[in-house]
Amino acid sequence: MYGRCVLDNPYCKGLKAVALDNREENLSISVRYNQFLDSCTEPAWIIFCHEDWALGCDILPLLQELDKGSLYGPIGVWIRECRNSDFLEVRGRTVDGPKDGSKAFVYRGMSLDGKVDTFDCQCLIVHNSLVREKGLRFDERLSFDLYVEDFCVSAFENYGIESRILPLECRHYSLGTIGQRFYDSLSYLREKYANAVKRHATIVGRHETFGRNSEKPIYYLHRTLGAWLRYWIKK
Repeated sequence: MYGRCVLDNPYCKGLKAVALDNREENLSISVRYNQFLDSCTEPAWIIFCHEDWALGCDILPLLQELDKGSLYGPIGVWIRECRNSDFLEVRGRTVDGPKDGSKAFVYRGMSLDGKVDTFDCQCLIVHNSLVREKGLRFDERLSFDLYVEDFCVSAFENYGIESRILPLECRHYSLGTIGQRFYDSLSYLREKYANAVKRHATIVGRHETFGRNSEKPIYYLHRTLGAWLRYWIKK
């Protein structure tokens, strides 16, 4: 999958690929990513992605236009907090499907750009200068689940760094699995961010939430309702 999606991908020409091979020493993704952050000293855009995530466009012109003070990804979730209940909106776009390439489908949010609370773990883009300036790190207690969500929330809660959708063509050759490890990690995040300044969520599964007022009713924001809500707030 790494060869198919990254090394042999024509849209990765001009990018430096760094494979984090975990076969000899089995370490968690968060540990591997932190090791890379420690070794990456030259100013550069870093694209953290799974081996089964493939670019479908030339990303270099897009990166040149970005603000280095934000985090970016192709798809994520945003919670709009209201007095008595909250609204959750998926933003961005990706193509999902199994690893054999069959049954691909477009996973499209209500908006194709904008601010989000967290990204899906398939891809996170950050500039090295921001990492070094703020000392951003992945939480190594999160081994293989929710490590990108935590990175986004930690950056926002501690430094006011926003996460924004970068509209681009991409494909994720995985539908993912949810097991007990995910729920254990979720419980950890709920404790860690019990006093967060806002409510956050993950795009995975049933869009589980954590952070402030996480017990308040929450509703999935569909396009029709979303258009009405934006009109009502603007009015």
